[in-house]
Amino acid sequence: MKINELSEEKVREMSSMELAYMILEEEGGASGYTRVMDRLTELKGYTEEERKSRMIKLFTSMNLDGRFVHLGENHWGLRGWYPLDQSDEELSHTVQGSDELADEIDPEEETYDDDLVDISDDLDAISKKDDADEDTFDDNDLEGFEPGNAGAGYDEDEEEDEEESESDNTEESEEER
Repeated sequence: MKINELSEEKVREMSSMELAYMILEEEGGASGYTRVMDRLTELKGYTEEERKSRMIKLFTSMNLDGRFVHLGENHWGLRGWYPLDQSDEELSHTVQGSDELADEIDPEEETYDDDLVDISDDLDAISKKDDADEDTFDDNDLEGFEPGNAGAGYDEDEEEDEEESESDNTEESEEER
């Protein structure tokens, strides 16, 4: 059924998505989004304010609905018109780079990789210097320790005795309960 054959009441009851589908179907080929929206506004009788608020909603809905295909440059088509591999080709060809920009770039100015290597070398040198600084220290750096007395005052047997007495105290308190 064509849109022109629908009653006003039927058009008001139909969703914008269904009407957009019918509009594209009647056009028989890809169409600009504003053209689809203009036709919807005409059919539904939207005010300018309603049009603006519905424009974004319809665009989002068309993106999410699998029946529609965005072909780039604000052109839409129906998925059924494009076999899967063909629509992928259509989509991949929509964005084309400018050769003018490539000509304007001077290869000598592209020294970013060299700059990164220089920075990396600088950071390595700083890191090695910091490591060397950490390896040399004064005896004054360790307060409370005298040279030659490392480990003095530490008795391994004493530590074991303390642990045993703590476990004995724990066992006694459990027995008392």
